[in-house]
Amino acid sequence: MPKHAYTKPYDKFNRIFYSAAKGNALWSPSPRRVRDVFGTGKTNGYWDEGMLIGDLFLRTYMGEVSYLWNVTLPKDDFRNTYGAPPDFEQLHFDPSTDFTVDPLRFPSPVVFGATCDKDKPLVIEELDGPNKLRVSSTASEGALFALPLGAASYECTTSGKVKLRAHALKHARRWHDHISDELGYGWTNGLLCLVTGCEKTSYWASAVFDRAEGFSLDIDMATSPTSPIFVPNAQFTGNFQSHQVGKKDAEDTATKRHSLTFRAFHISMHPSLFLNLPSIEMDEHRPHDFFCCIPLSLRPPVKSYEEEFVSFHPSLVVSQLIHRSVPGIMVAVVHDDDIVNVLDSDASRLPDEKELQRLMTQRFVLALTPERNAYLVDRSEVHRGVLGRCLGLLRIPLTALGRLSFAAVREKP
Repeated sequence: MPKHAYTKPYDKFNRIFYSAAKGNALWSPSPRRVRDVFGTGKTNGYWDEGMLIGDLFLRTYMGEVSYLWNVTLPKDDFRNTYGAPPDFEQLHFDPSTDFTVDPLRFPSPVVFGATCDKDKPLVIEELDGPNKLRVSSTASEGALFALPLGAASYECTTSGKVKLRAHALKHARRWHDHISDELGYGWTNGLLCLVTGCEKTSYWASAVFDRAEGFSLDIDMATSPTSPIFVPNAQFTGNFQSHQVGKKDAEDTATKRHSLTFRAFHISMHPSLFLNLPSIEMDEHRPHDFFCCIPLSLRPPVKSYEEEFVSFHPSLVVSQLIHRSVPGIMVAVVHDDDIVNVLDSDASRLPDEKELQRLMTQRFVLALTPERNAYLVDRSEVHRGVLGRCLGLLRIPLTALGRLSFAAVREKP
């Protein structure tokens, strides 16, 4: 991974939460207004509702998401009016079997987070009743959410994940063409995500601290949505960055539309699809638009660009390993649960790139479809014969320089 991958607060924030096996954490949970790609002056329903299961979006470099459309809703749904492709095919979801909703996933009020040192966790104490809290730690880095009104959880069942995975493998190539050619997005391979679960709230504040011997922070959960939640006290030390839901976003506290964390399928395509860069005029206001079009392996070693725009995510490492293991794979999907399941929940940091590759290749093999698409399968399921469609284990030799590679199984047509 890049040595400078954690220089920005949104990278630190997501890395700390991910290493604690809590999924992707959004430094900016509030839904952004979707840009009007058709010049109608209107936006779609993402601003009003926030993230939903079945949302397709691009992860941005600033801890946000750029919404595209929802695969489980009809094409004429308000959320799909401005962005869905002409040949859009809806995936039909059964609310009774394909996903669950827990409106009290986090009770109110609540503070949750993690630090970079398992032996120095966050310490939460009441100062004056449950609404006046002090959060402290002697760790050098940490991240947290403060939720005065709690949060709800939306999660796919196993059957729901299988449906979404099959839908992504079937349509990802056409999605790529539509996003790049029709919508005009420049994006890095592996940043396309299909949501399978999320936690949402109506009122929040987030914080990240670093380069300190410790910190102490007072939290006032009883304040109005337009008042500060975090109040650095006299014992506060270290560098601290925070923000909370804005005044306009906080007017309707009954609607849980701000997405705190999410789980998703991370979708990557054959690297050759990203070799033809779109013609984008380069200027001082649009360096990221140009830079994010370039595959990671082809980006110039410009330190200022990389410090600003390269955000490490474990799924990028795994996706690159998949395409390197079996040349010719057209579409690969990696779920956050696949990665989280190999992480040590007691570990204080994410493993480095080589260690993550070792853990993933020991735990998983690739399932190859007749269309040369791929997804990960636990080795234990193959050996137990759970995947009856598989013909057998195909050993993929190690690549050049002794790098690790996935073994693979083939599905029957």
